[in-house]
Amino acid sequence: MGQRLVYWILVGILGFALFFLLRPAVDFNAGNPIHLSRSTIESKTVELARELGFSTDSLNLLTTRSQHLNYYEALEDSVNEDLPSPKELNKSLFLNSWLVTIGSSMEEQEGTLSISQSDLFSRIGRIKLRFDDNGQVRRAETNLANNPTFIPGDSLLGVAQQIVTDIFAYDLAEYRLRSVDIQDTSITATEPGINNRPLNFSETNVGNNTSFVWQKINNVSSVPDELTLEIQPKIREHNGQYGTQIKYGASLISFRAANQNEPEDLVKAYSLDNRYYIILYLTVGLLVGLVFFKGIRHINKGQVEWKRALFVFVTITLAIFIWRVLFLINTYDSYLTDDLFTVLLFNFLLFGAVTGLYGALAYIGWEATARENNDRQLHLIDAFWRYRFFFRETGDGLLRGFALGGVLLGGFALALYVMGILFYQSDSQFGFTEPSLTPRLLTINMAGWVNAWLVALGHVGVTVGFLRKRIPNKKIFYLVTGLLMGLLLGGSGALLGTTSTIWYRIVIFTALAPALIYAFERAGLLTVSVGWWIFAVTIFTLPYLGAESMDMGYIAWVQFFILGFPFLYGVASYRYGTSVSEMGGYIPEYQERIANHLRVEKEIEIARESQFKLMPLQPPSVKGIDVYGFFLPSFEVGGDYFDYVVSRNSTPESVGLTMTIVDVSGKAMKAAMHAVFTSGLLLSRLSNDHPASILREVAPTLYHRTDPQTFITCIIAQYNPASKKLTVANAGHCLPLLKRDGKAEFLATPNPKFPLGLRDHVLYQALETTLQKDDFLLFYSDGLPEAVDPEGNRFGYENLIGLVESLDTDNRTSNEIALDIKRKIQKFSDYQLADDTTIICLKV
Repeated sequence: MGQRLVYWILVGILGFALFFLLRPAVDFNAGNPIHLSRSTIESKTVELARELGFSTDSLNLLTTRSQHLNYYEALEDSVNEDLPSPKELNKSLFLNSWLVTIGSSMEEQEGTLSISQSDLFSRIGRIKLRFDDNGQVRRAETNLANNPTFIPGDSLLGVAQQIVTDIFAYDLAEYRLRSVDIQDTSITATEPGINNRPLNFSETNVGNNTSFVWQKINNVSSVPDELTLEIQPKIREHNGQYGTQIKYGASLISFRAANQNEPEDLVKAYSLDNRYYIILYLTVGLLVGLVFFKGIRHINKGQVEWKRALFVFVTITLAIFIWRVLFLINTYDSYLTDDLFTVLLFNFLLFGAVTGLYGALAYIGWEATARENNDRQLHLIDAFWRYRFFFRETGDGLLRGFALGGVLLGGFALALYVMGILFYQSDSQFGFTEPSLTPRLLTINMAGWVNAWLVALGHVGVTVGFLRKRIPNKKIFYLVTGLLMGLLLGGSGALLGTTSTIWYRIVIFTALAPALIYAFERAGLLTVSVGWWIFAVTIFTLPYLGAESMDMGYIAWVQFFILGFPFLYGVASYRYGTSVSEMGGYIPEYQERIANHLRVEKEIEIARESQFKLMPLQPPSVKGIDVYGFFLPSFEVGGDYFDYVVSRNSTPESVGLTMTIVDVSGKAMKAAMHAVFTSGLLLSRLSNDHPASILREVAPTLYHRTDPQTFITCIIAQYNPASKKLTVANAGHCLPLLKRDGKAEFLATPNPKFPLGLRDHVLYQALETTLQKDDFLLFYSDGLPEAVDPEGNRFGYENLIGLVESLDTDNRTSNEIALDIKRKIQKFSDYQLADDTTIICLKV
């Protein structure tokens, strides 16, 4: 085992030891595991309901776990010296409870998306009961509009004592009756039972609510300080064997077994304008914006492994959707109408899909950046995607991940201890829900892994990748990235809460951020995700650690076995696995596409350079010849070609200029190949042969060497400056334009004018004419008159004539005239040529 890995493991062990050493002082639930399961509490509730005089057969039960944060804050405010540790407080105080709400199902008109336990109770509830961790009722409240309770008896005091001792199981020998409060409500003299006085203490108070308060006797066992019970006398008619009978008794209004400083509202509720939600929305917005920016940027670049991104999207979507469906089935399901259940399912799926999209974009942003920087463990992740796991690097990453988990837990506990605050369970936006769900092991690990993926990819991977190149200084990078990561984790990353303000939580995770950054830089994504999974799942499992009942205690043991499996696998793969480097490198599809694209671009660039080299770079420097031409391809390469060749026959004075323009049908590489081939056929003949004979001789070759869809227009002109004689042969090309005395007109070349490649043998003919001084001659390809402006209007042949006539051809050289034409046609087409454009200007 490498020396550095040993250091990691030692530091991780110290982190785990520090966490469990400090846990009694920083864990709100320390020393108070969940002994009773939801099913046990609900069984007690059913029995309790029967004793209170009603049946739950036609009613529904909603059972959730509560943490009494308001009670803890009240204790902090009332005690001058430091509070005992949570482990000590949980031995005697009521800091956790099971809350059971009994009610009927919703009617169709009552369906609403605003669902909470208090909302359900006020609308369709019957009674809600709050049990402590020993299964004893500590709070009870009935809905006055739907109160189902009735306890028979002949005196209110007797009924009250029966409720407290026989039903709620409190020993009144440990209490004294401090007060009895009878509500002052007038009644009529015809109230049944007045004459016999079976229910109340005086005839004037029959039918009024009565409150009883018992005070704990000093120096008795650890029981609540005060018992408060409010009941309402009731008279019920009972149809028996001997006719209708009157039964006397009372209904339970409320019950409270409380200690000193225990507030009425035990559970802390946040409002939407709370600072927590403001910071939450800001951090979520910042994180989502960063992830979407990185992800979409790489998508636009084509740097995406779509199969992998789709897998991440589907996995996270399904995990969140299934978790929420299990939450709904285990809690509100029996209360909801079918329509409302369907709407909630759709909302859960939509939330899961949005989170899955975020996760997929985070993966895209991380992977593309990791490939650019050749990050650690990237090749290992590539191997995992190919279903190969047993590598030495896998073991190294897993073991470092466990070490990181220990460091995070130890650092988290130490930061809490130094600040003097506690953490409490909050596994989702619904609070502490896991004890109410089944199967708990599945939901714990789904929540843990999804949280680990999202944190590792978004909070760590994308954030570090985004800032790494922008902040080259290492110290400043750690400082800025740590502050940002602490803000993001404290605001939106961790599934837990603290008993102080959100700012303390941000400070805590800012202190943990350097460990995450260091692990990501030195190890990689696998280590960070495993480390955060260890951190999250350990926090989720703590409430079950030490539970006495098997149906709750097994959660901790099985979960720690699940945690141990990747550890043992890591040891085995580190010891016996091969190196991932032996598997061979992986090149993603998009990198192959980019490489192919770059190779094609290089080849096209070479072809472009080669094509331009085939054409004259400079016009001939010969007395009496003023000629200039250019070629503008619409793509990187094109199907046009031009050339001019100076020829000398038997005497040096006999000088001629042969010019040609070739235009191949089509565009880009295919047309360019035919243009190059045609140029080779023409070049050897241009110096000495007659234009018409050149076309006749190359026609058969081009006919047999081109496909039926390809044709080639070509014009060849020879000009003798001494005699000013011009000879032109045309194979389907645009008619040349002659400007004389300020007027421009097309030169009609003789038939036949079939383009090359259409027929085997064509008897081409030539036009012979004599030019005059100051004549201007323009040869061009069809890209010039067919140029299109942004509105779709063609330049056209009429405008071409007008353009030539407007040019100052008398005082300017062919070079200047050609450049004028080039600028005007580019401006007309907004620099987006519809076709290859080639011209040759000859000035006499």
